Amino acid sequence: TGFWQTGAEPPGGTRLSVLLTSCCTHRWGAAELPCLIYISFVFGYVTDRRSPVAMALPSCKSCPVFTQRRLVAGRRTAVMVQCYQAPSTVTAANELQSLARISNVVPDTIMLESPVQPKAATVSSLLLSWILANEQLGIKPYQNAISASLNYERCSVQNGDAKLSCVLDKALANVGALLATEVSGRVCTEIDPRLANDKDAMVDKAKVLLGLYQEMGVPKDKLIFRVPATWAGIQAASALEKDGVATQAFHIYSYIQGVAAAQAGISVIQPNVGRTRDWYNKNPGVIRNPHGPREDTGFSSNIDPGQRLASQLYTYCKKFHPKTQIMASGLRNKGDALALAGCDYLIITAKVIADLEASPTLQGYNSGFSAAGPAEDEGIDRILSAEVAKASDIENKGSVTEAQFNEELGPCGKELLDQGLKGLVRDVETVLPFFKARATGME
Repeated sequence: TGFWQTGAEPPGGTRLSVLLTSCCTHRWGAAELPCLIYISFVFGYVTDRRSPVAMALPSCKSCPVFTQRRLVAGRRTAVMVQCYQAPSTVTAANELQSLARISNVVPDTIMLESPVQPKAATVSSLLLSWILANEQLGIKPYQNAISASLNYERCSVQNGDAKLSCVLDKALANVGALLATEVSGRVCTEIDPRLANDKDAMVDKAKVLLGLYQEMGVPKDKLIFRVPATWAGIQAASALEKDGVATQAFHIYSYIQGVAAAQAGISVIQPNVGRTRDWYNKNPGVIRNPHGPREDTGFSSNIDPGQRLASQLYTYCKKFHPKTQIMASGLRNKGDALALAGCDYLIITAKVIADLEASPTLQGYNSGFSAAGPAEDEGIDRILSAEVAKASDIENKGSVTEAQFNEELGPCGKELLDQGLKGLVRDVETVLPFFKARATGME
């Protein structure tokens, strides 16, 4: 605001100020913004100086400022102009609510025990084990769905490992079909991780699962199939995408995995922020920043390799492969979530959700005279955006080959991908004895 004092007050004089408001229209580009004009009447001697008030607020220059207007003989006006902002139409929000307006927040919990209603769900061997071991109310329909897979006709005519594999597929599809009625989004189904290095076997498995879902009336556009980001897994997902089957690549710990997955046309890629950072913390001699010093030289890098991986993949995909969306997982704290605000999907733990929910923002704030400024409109800073990504100078890597993939996977990618696959296989081996015992008893 600008204020012009019109003159000195005479000794012993009295100043009477009356605040009036008047509206005018100020045109800023194509938008019309109202202004408030505060007119203060001042008793006293007046100089002949012209008021600088019109220059005080460049954004309000076109408002009809009533400077030098004689109201009463010997009295002139002093004017203060302030651009008026209409009260915010955005509702107040905490950091979680603000974050959810610019990113899809996905609770990192088993869908059946989530305190909020998730928009999507994932079915895997780990979920089947959890259902079978759980006695809480509401789980019985899912337990019945798993048991029903033992009576599936196509499985009953098979023997040995083929029968167990068939029953496992049917159990996944049965539970997935139930979950499909509970969520508005897609149901993600995990492809058997024991096939992680066999492209054709993974494609065939996905088609079997798709057929099982369609038998139960679940349409293809309600489903997405998850594969580990091995070279074979990425190529399998590419083949499925060409057939109109949506896929998701996970266990991504290196940039080359994400680039190869995006080039393959995979719908969703899932870098893991927390595990990537943990690996670098355990291996301080490895370069976090290619343009910075090694950690073992005594210099400390402030680069977070997990956040950096997710951010780089977001930028690369938005610029060169906009069909592919980024789902950042392994977000261990509030800082991780806010550092990636604007990412397509953020998988967040219950603790981080609670921390965000307990933190207020200025979103929707209104003082009575003006609303929160544009920078505060979203409550939190948007770190990632498609517009900024498209304008970035990130390199467009050429078509990735298998040899290049294996070379650039690096020690972090190789070690964590191997550990991840072993964990997935353990999940399958944990649930199979249930089916084996039941199937043997039925023979």
